Amino acid sequence: MNRIVQFILIGICCLVTSCADHDDPKLAPINTSDVKIRASVDVQPTTKWLNPTEEITIRVSDVSMSAPKGVVLRSISLYENSRMLMDKPFSGETLEFKLPLSYMQGRVNFSIIGNLIQKNYRDAQILIEDNIQRIVFTQTPKLECKAYINVTVKSVSTSGEEFSQWFNVESNEAGVVLIPQDKLYWTPTSGTASTIELTLGGGADTWSSNSTLESEVTRISWGSKYPNDPVLKLSISNTPESLNKEKLSMYVLATYFGTTENITVEPQRLTTLFDIRESK
Repeated sequence: MNRIVQFILIGICCLVTSCADHDDPKLAPINTSDVKIRASVDVQPTTKWLNPTEEITIRVSDVSMSAPKGVVLRSISLYENSRMLMDKPFSGETLEFKLPLSYMQGRVNFSIIGNLIQKNYRDAQILIEDNIQRIVFTQTPKLECKAYINVTVKSVSTSGEEFSQWFNVESNEAGVVLIPQDKLYWTPTSGTASTIELTLGGGADTWSSNSTLESEVTRISWGSKYPNDPVLKLSISNTPESLNKEKLSMYVLATYFGTTENITVEPQRLTTLFDIRESK
């Protein structure tokens, strides 16, 4: 027989025998209770809601294993809902699993599994990371929020003249609430007015424009240096740009919840920041 053919046949036989050894039911399985694997698992994007046009990237790095002598981490696999998607040989380097979501929909759970081998033992698997959960929607729900403020302005001049005005303003698409200067500041007919007293009553509307999720506003605040209350009272100089110097912002905390695309989601808490500025 040709020597090259003999060599090939011997190699195939060795390979088959090796594979058979690891799968032989007569062999005892590797005792995984004595095996510990630690790794850093980074998932991008970090958002829990995705859509089929996106992809998910899972990086497994800084892998360390404590195990009895002879146990080898042969490869690391990516599973989705108990189904193996990818398997990569492990050599100590960072492994990257890049997965398009074009064929996925609904709630998915990814797991990272280590594949172990040991001479004269049956192959075994060990869990490295589990519960990497994402929800793949046909269309990622948009969580939207609009702020509005009820503004009351009061002031008294040195001559006793009183000024009082009330009006509403709303946030624009850039997330800014503009308060007109000509409604904030005033000039008395006699005497002077050095300050104005502002009362700002905050409110908001929340909704999802492309899904059936419901929502509710849970809290409105004005930042750490102000009381945690939707109504803010402050005194500022009766001079244009005085409100801008306060660098005021309104925080809207809202919760989005319910069922969309036949998927019931856990309440999603979202904080939206609106800057308060004067407009000329």
